[in-house]
Amino acid sequence: MLDKNGFKRKTYQDLKGDMEDKCREMFGTDINLSSKSPLGILLMIFAWFLSLVWEIAERVYNSAYVSKATGVQLDRLGPYIGISRNGATRSYGEIQIKGTPGHVVEAGNQFKTAKEVVFDLTDNVEIGSNSYGIGPVECTVAGEIGNVGPDEITVIVNPSDKVESVTNVEATTGGEEEETDSEFRARYFQSSSQGTSLLDSILSVPGVRYALVNQNVYPVEQNGIPPHAIAPFVFGGNDQEIAAIILKKKPGGIQSYGTTNVDVLDSQGITHTIGFSRPNFIDIYVKVTVTPGAKFPSNGKSLLQQTILTYLDGLSIGDDVILSKLIRITSAVEGVDDLEITLSTNGIDYSVQNIAIPTDSVVRTSSDKVVVS
Repeated sequence: MLDKNGFKRKTYQDLKGDMEDKCREMFGTDINLSSKSPLGILLMIFAWFLSLVWEIAERVYNSAYVSKATGVQLDRLGPYIGISRNGATRSYGEIQIKGTPGHVVEAGNQFKTAKEVVFDLTDNVEIGSNSYGIGPVECTVAGEIGNVGPDEITVIVNPSDKVESVTNVEATTGGEEEETDSEFRARYFQSSSQGTSLLDSILSVPGVRYALVNQNVYPVEQNGIPPHAIAPFVFGGNDQEIAAIILKKKPGGIQSYGTTNVDVLDSQGITHTIGFSRPNFIDIYVKVTVTPGAKFPSNGKSLLQQTILTYLDGLSIGDDVILSKLIRITSAVEGVDDLEITLSTNGIDYSVQNIAIPTDSVVRTSSDKVVVS
């Protein structure tokens, strides 16, 4: 029902009870409404179908409220305050190609990892006199799957007798999953409470998961920030889009300072260099030794691995890796008699100690770094 307290859905049992009461009122209290009587069976069927109608009515009612709307209904509320759900983004990076000097590897050629994560070469690369060339690549699939570590892109999809080998010297970055309902909802409330501030605008850039804008209002350097400057700190999103929104929203005459610098043209065609900083990534390695019990499922090790990956991927800027939390979340997997978890930041030295993450850094891991045995 709908009253001053809002909408309250009637359940299957509520509807069945109401109809039974009405039948007793009309046909007498001694009428047979048991689950095996013809009338009792009909009432159960009607109650079940009506309960579906009530569920739909509840969803329609909730679709008007950010706190309860889900999926596309939540998406449709974003434009009211000028934001939209951040879609999945593709990771990017650079590869080093070894081959015949002077040979040009054309854009569109593909390279992949041993785990079949494919990358497109996005620009032509000419092999230099030293037999090497450097070129930009982008993952063909959006999401965190494209964030691979160094020396993982080693397979040539389009073989050529003039290309000997390929690798990525540095890890690829920028791959993000589509924003979840809870993440979008949190950003909605944060944006609506901050109006059109610089921070709000940065957070509205697709792919941005965290942002902070520090400032120095003094005529001398403070905490590494130049005089009369702002120092945005941004996790996620495209560099060019972030720089453009900073130029649009920052006060005139104020420098935007950071370790990442991007040139942006204003409406008059004048170039401005916009600075902001990115978080450092700290690789986390996890070893799990499990003693399975009788009820341990056949895919139990995969479940343990995925549980840990989900937890680590959900950590934000400066969130420490807490061993006791890992143990607690993995205990949800049925049939585990005993469990030992060790952590490492280099894949060599493991310990049973928590890993502290600096306030300017974020955890990074992948399925090959979480080993369950």
